[in-house]
Amino acid sequence: MKAPGTSGTKAPAIGALGRHEAAMRETIERARREIPFYAEHHRKTSSLDLHALPTCDKADLAPFGRLPLSARPLSDMYRVSATSGTTGPRLFIGYTEGDWQAVRDQYAPVARCIGLESGDVLLNTHGGGLWIGAPSLDELAHAAGAGIVPCGPTGPDQVIEWLRELPVTLISATPSYMRLLAETAARSGEDLSGLGLRMGLLGGEGSSPSLKRGVSQAFGAGFRWQELYGSTETGGPILAFAPPRDPLGDRLNVNTDYFVVELLRPGADEPTAPGEIGELTLSTPYREGTVLIRYRTRDLAVSLPEERDASGWPQTTALIGRTDDAIKVRGALVYPSVIEEALTERLARGAEWRIEVDRQRAASEVITVRYEHPDDSLQGDLAATLYRRIGVRPVLEVVPPDTFERFSAKAARVMDRRKP
Repeated sequence: MKAPGTSGTKAPAIGALGRHEAAMRETIERARREIPFYAEHHRKTSSLDLHALPTCDKADLAPFGRLPLSARPLSDMYRVSATSGTTGPRLFIGYTEGDWQAVRDQYAPVARCIGLESGDVLLNTHGGGLWIGAPSLDELAHAAGAGIVPCGPTGPDQVIEWLRELPVTLISATPSYMRLLAETAARSGEDLSGLGLRMGLLGGEGSSPSLKRGVSQAFGAGFRWQELYGSTETGGPILAFAPPRDPLGDRLNVNTDYFVVELLRPGADEPTAPGEIGELTLSTPYREGTVLIRYRTRDLAVSLPEERDASGWPQTTALIGRTDDAIKVRGALVYPSVIEEALTERLARGAEWRIEVDRQRAASEVITVRYEHPDDSLQGDLAATLYRRIGVRPVLEVVPPDTFERFSAKAARVMDRRKP
């Protein structure tokens, strides 16, 4: 079934099938016929009711090859992308030409809503190759008729030079890279507020409110942090974006025009109650190449009351964390994003940190937070704040500024050294 553009009717609520019901039933039948994984995963049921079917995640796909969700051979794919492989083997996702056209179609209303214009020029710092970020963000710029400078991963000094010398108005990057740009400029005395950059199209990893505020301040009053959210499995950040009138408000507009989106309890195929943290779970009623049926993303959010902005899409909170990022320490679930928020509220702009979990004598589990600071003046306040927020007393260690490596792509600040 052909993927729709924006239909003009109200996008379904989170958890609802709405106008996607017939297409979803057809997709379930086709997936069982054409995709061995779904034939096996659904072998105990013949139901076509989406909400009665089992969920799946990347771990379930391991025995089914490199393209376990694909209904077409590789030769039929217009393009192929793959996940980063940081939490297991790379998952390859294939898009037919029709699927990739649907990605373009979904970006058209996003571009209008966030205010991209034909006179804009995008500096796209996302890497190419198998990563979805670069080609997908190019399509967002194309949707607005904007120009593109596809620089890919480039040193921060070079990017700042290009921002100064070229009429660039938009930049796409990870939050870690934007932080690196701000830190590099501060060291050299460069005033980023005079570069004419009006918007960052940012995503690919979590970011705390204080990090967003700090970067936005560095780039000046005319700059807007525009959060985008998606993944290789979705075709890039076509799944959600922050409301442009409240870009730092920790909310996301979620694309239920194209996806069926659920928020489910981690570890249970049940919808969350209002205000409860749930795992974003996706189904694709219109995909030809790679089909998602109740696919768990591992990303956690909370649905918000039925309040919609000009996009017409329902809203969730910004991502709270990931199920595979949560660290269980002495019986408590600790989300690194909570620690990050406490640190970035207090540390100097550009300071780095690392979180390490280890098992010491008598099987005692210890979480250690190492952070860059000139002295130990933050120790008391930080210790009290972290204990209040995460329920565990961490060991805090201060290291000199510039001790830790900086990240130009996704950050990797958490190490779990406990042996199974």
